[in-house]
Amino acid sequence: MTLLLDNDELGPLIDAREFVEAEDAAYRAFAAGQGVCTPRIDLQSAPGANGANYQLGLALGMAGNYAALRIKSDMVFRRFVDGRPRKEKFCVEPGTYMGLVLVFDRASGELVAILHDGLLQKMRVGADSALGARYMSRPGSSVLAILGSGGMARAHVDTMRAVRPISSVRVFSPTAANREAFAREIMERHGIVAVAVDDPDEACRGADIVASCASAIGPVIFGRQLAPGMHVTCIGGTLDPEANARVDVALRFGLAPAPAELPDLVFTEECLTYAEAGGKAAHGGTRRYADVPAERRISFAELLADPARGRISDRQISFSERGNIHGLQFAAVCGRLVEKARAAGIGQTLDSALFLQSIRN
Repeated sequence: MTLLLDNDELGPLIDAREFVEAEDAAYRAFAAGQGVCTPRIDLQSAPGANGANYQLGLALGMAGNYAALRIKSDMVFRRFVDGRPRKEKFCVEPGTYMGLVLVFDRASGELVAILHDGLLQKMRVGADSALGARYMSRPGSSVLAILGSGGMARAHVDTMRAVRPISSVRVFSPTAANREAFAREIMERHGIVAVAVDDPDEACRGADIVASCASAIGPVIFGRQLAPGMHVTCIGGTLDPEANARVDVALRFGLAPAPAELPDLVFTEECLTYAEAGGKAAHGGTRRYADVPAERRISFAELLADPARGRISDRQISFSERGNIHGLQFAAVCGRLVEKARAAGIGQTLDSALFLQSIRN
């Protein structure tokens, strides 16, 4: 049988600590040569009359017993907030979105589940950032600065608390009502100090970990905000040149392998965009969140082989990022969710035969 699981059914199954451990195991296996994925791929149309581009986003990967295909269908456009450009999206109409993960059994090829991605994809990103903190931040890091106040920001608080003793959160986002509501929610949910501040510099001041979860286009983390001992992660916006220059060591968890037919073809970009005539839109996928000098970058495999390649001083500024292994994350966490849903008897069941055919493809 094939399970169909929506966000309401998935919500109770999603656990921040489990996501962190599932991705940790998948990353370790990947570093040892197990599992495979492609870079994220976006197909983007030329802009329509309303200035929006249609974008079909794909992430593919295999980890453990499962393979996953994540599909997003979006209208993407740029909007300005307080003079800063932001990436926005919708499917069909503003406020509705299309994101599905198809999960396959590697032993038989069966489509075992179709999952809405809204909640799980935020937590899988937060889990990656938390693993960066696990391996690169100072162990006693307790003050977290968050730039952004949406679902990604919430997931980052959840996952960071799974790896570090976070006792204080400072949040900045452009809309005062949003950041204030976020701070109240964090205090109620976690019983820790959470403060909304009026500018990002104030949020970063005195922080042990800084996480950008903004929807901004362009730099959001600046060199002036960094202080000795900080750990930084960025999944929205980018680091500015000064911030890149100040990072002492940057961890990248993975790089999608070259195609078997083209073994010398290596992609380091976060996302590969294939666009219609007119070129890639500024609100397309991010090439990279940081450009730390090459001599200061390490891979997860290198860190596992020699921990001295990572943080060796409490005064170092560290950075971490996923790389282009989105598909590996989806296979790791969605396989776990399918197993939990089966055990709990949750989800709509569809006859797997609906997705099979007698004509050879």
